[in-house]
Amino acid sequence: MTRGGQRERDQAKGLKKKEDKLKGQGKDGRPAERNASDKNALMEKVARKEALKKQEEEEAAMAIARGEKVVLKKKKKATVNSLDMLDAGLQKGKKKSGKK
Repeated sequence: MTRGGQRERDQAKGLKKKEDKLKGQGKDGRPAERNASDKNALMEKVARKEALKKQEEEEAAMAIARGEKVVLKKKKKATVNSLDMLDAGLQKGKKKSGKK
C-alpha cells in the first residue's frame, strides 16, 4: 500500500504529464488549413518587410536630395578564420589507437 505523501506526489506527477500531453496537441484544424494560414501569415510578414525596406530607401533618397548625410544599415559579414576552416575537417573526441 502506498503512503499518503507518495500518493499525492504520484497524482501531481500524473497530472503534470497529462497537461504536458494536452499542451503539445494545441494545433486545431486540418493540416492543409494550418499550412494555408501559415502561408498567408508568412506572405503578409514578407510584404510588411518589403514595404518597410522600400520606405527606408525612399527616406534615404529624400535625405540625400536635401543634402543630408545618410548612413544606411550595414550587413555584418561572417568572417572565416583559417583556423576555423582547418578545425571544420577535424573530428573531435576520437582518440588514435596505438594498435596496428
